[in-house]
Amino acid sequence: MRVTVVFTAIVLMAPAPSWAQSPQLAPRTTLPAHVMCADMLVPAMPVPALRIKGAHHEGTRLALTRGDVAVVMRTPGDGLEVGQRYLVRRLPVGAQAILPKEGGYVPVRTPGWVTITALDDMNAMAHVDFACDAIEPDDYLEPYVEVRLPTPAATAAAPDFSDRIQILPGADGRQMFANGDSFSVARGADQGVAVGAYFAIYRDRRDGMPLVHVGEAIVTDTAPASAKLLLMTATDAVGITDIAVPRP
Repeated sequence: MRVTVVFTAIVLMAPAPSWAQSPQLAPRTTLPAHVMCADMLVPAMPVPALRIKGAHHEGTRLALTRGDVAVVMRTPGDGLEVGQRYLVRRLPVGAQAILPKEGGYVPVRTPGWVTITALDDMNAMAHVDFACDAIEPDDYLEPYVEVRLPTPAATAAAPDFSDRIQILPGADGRQMFANGDSFSVARGADQGVAVGAYFAIYRDRRDGMPLVHVGEAIVTDTAPASAKLLLMTATDAVGITDIAVPRP
């Protein structure tokens, strides 16, 4: 009994991984995993190199969750090594898989992330460390990049109304967002957007009245052509017809 108690105490004292820690950036507790699990919006369809072959399991399984083992199909020169971590991504299907017109985006889902635990010339085994959704055959791997949530500043600069940025649809075409939600805008690292940058959200009522302030957001993750923002405060539901104005 005493050994069990000591072991339990050690486990409880062990530091949690950074994606499990819980800074308060919004009215709801926000974890790095929440940001990492949000869809990534890209302007062109990715070309995967490493794909999930299936589950390493005694039965036939089409979905994997945390703690399961996935089989990864190897490719020549893939550079896989034991201990490497990868994000698991999923390409859109159906209507969402149609390449958008110029200036549009396609959503790439992140079902979770894995660690390579064993490999041979044909296959690699990967432990599912975290599952945002069921991981399925044909999902693909990308190098793991851990999100570190920014620390909100006490004050922010005045909005630059000369620069107005489009708010993009969320997961499954979602068009409205509330306090604590993640959403994306049509500007990313290639245009100078950095983690920790502030944006004010405004609404143009299109009735000749001045813009109406409806929220505040902070950048939590960036891609080359888009950025994920966390909605920290909102006086109304923020929609894709609203605009994001940087606070430089």
